[in-house]
Parts: sequence; C-alpha cells; structure tokens
Amino acid sequence: MNSLRRRLGMCGVVTLAVVAGLFALGGPTTTIDLFLIGWLAFGGLTLLVAGLRDRIALGVMTVGWPRVAAIGLAVLSVAASSVGFLQLLTAPSVWGALIACLALGTSLILAFGALECGLGGVQLDEELFTVE
Repeated sequence: MNSLRRRLGMCGVVTLAVVAGLFALGGPTTTIDLFLIGWLAFGGLTLLVAGLRDRIALGVMTVGWPRVAAIGLAVLSVAASSVGFLQLLTAPSVWGALIACLALGTSLILAFGALECGLGGVQLDEELFTVE
C-alpha cells in the first residue's frame, strides 16, 4: 500500500471521527445539519474504503481506488463549499467571512485533490495512482 492511499484512509478515519464527535456533542438539530453530517460521513467512508481496498466491485465492474478516492474528495469538496456559502448567507460578519474563506479554500484544495485522483496524476507522479 503506498503512502497516498494510507493518507487517504487516515483522512477517512479523521472525517468519520469528526462525524462521531458531532453526534456525541448533541447531534444534528435541523434537517440541513443532518444532511451536512451525512455528506461528511459519506465522504469519509468513501475515503476509508479507498485507503483500505485496491479495487471495489460495483455490479459487474470493478473500480480502482483512485476513482473511489476522487469521489470521496469531490463529495467533501462540495460539502466544504456548501458550508462556506451557507456561512456567508447566515452570518454576514467579519468572523463569518473568515470562516467562509477557510471553508471555500478547503473546498478548492479538495477539488484539486479529486481531479488528481480522477485523472490519475497530472501534477503528481503517475506511479502514486497505480492499481495492483
């Protein structure tokens, strides 16, 4: 298992730990909170699966871990951008703008990671994305 897969698996574990922590602190109170936590859980679980499995069987087709990781990173990117835009709409203050900028910056980084995994290494070395 290469270092990129191990890191993606650890990111999935950390994301699922954040979801568990959010439920331990009282859980979601509204439908939108439940939706965002579910989004985080799906992205974390997808990254965990990409870190643990080399190939994933989907019906009659198998998908390599880079594609699964790309889906997980894209889901987390959309979740981060949603949180950023919601923060801008609901808390129009300096603190809200700072949180929105951090969330949108995180979303951009995750989107670049999803593109790298989906395309199989544009800026990174192609050997990182080999499927055995």
